Amino acid sequence: MNTLATRFLRWIGIGLAIFAVALVLMLLYNNYSFRSTSQAAFGAQADRELDKAIVWIKDNAIYSERNPSMMYMIADMESMSHDPRLQAVLDHYQQHYLIRPTSLIEFVWRRLSARNADVPVIQVPDLHGEINETVWDAYAIAPDKVSLSQEDRDSMFSPTKHSWGSRQHQLLALVMYRDYNGGSPELDQTINSLAEKVARDAHYDFRVTDAYYQRTAFLLAAGRPDLVRPNWINRILRHQNADGSWDACWHGWCRGLFEFGGEVSNIGHSTVQAAWALAMLKYRYPQWVAEHYH
Repeated sequence: MNTLATRFLRWIGIGLAIFAVALVLMLLYNNYSFRSTSQAAFGAQADRELDKAIVWIKDNAIYSERNPSMMYMIADMESMSHDPRLQAVLDHYQQHYLIRPTSLIEFVWRRLSARNADVPVIQVPDLHGEINETVWDAYAIAPDKVSLSQEDRDSMFSPTKHSWGSRQHQLLALVMYRDYNGGSPELDQTINSLAEKVARDAHYDFRVTDAYYQRTAFLLAAGRPDLVRPNWINRILRHQNADGSWDACWHGWCRGLFEFGGEVSNIGHSTVQAAWALAMLKYRYPQWVAEHYH
């Protein structure tokens, strides 16, 4: 009996050791690149993949028009690049999707393509401090028109209340708020604190999922390229599809035990986020590229 128990414990120990080694290797693979890439080679690849992504976004605009956060990303890409293909997406969104809003809150999205667009006063029901990405984004774009209870506003701007995926969406909402309304020392401090926590999550979460692209893009949007590891960008580039899109889930990482948020996001969500990250590196943070690729 003692011999069986000893063998059992030994096998458990070996299994745990193998698991620990595998985990360390995955973390290293996620965060460090052992291959050197020249700045010219990286720039050429990033430009090529970004161009393919923009073609896909234009040809599949229906995915983006369903999601105001994605339209915000596309509008930001267009403001940086002045790409007529992205402007065509925005024009179609304005002329077709927003021409007959089905709810008052949809009037807010007109400010995504025309920042001074008129928005009616919108009374939001009390959310009791729970996350609501649509309401947060609407308030960020039009705080003069969209009402939030004090509890809901405190929740949106809290540096500590939210975690994991909800923290990422909170970070984007605050980035949008700062973009449309200007920053403040308190807001900047909250955004920086959230960005550092999101970067920590990205360090340990080695799955290539919709959240993988999202974290990288949101860190750059928050003005914290210093938190982005080059290998995160390299892995994003390696996982692009031939048609210019990015899948929401690779190798089954989004399902079962590793499911993120209870729902696998669609391919359009992943593609716009990955493209937004590449666009920000190209147009907003070329110094980051120069520092990490020689």
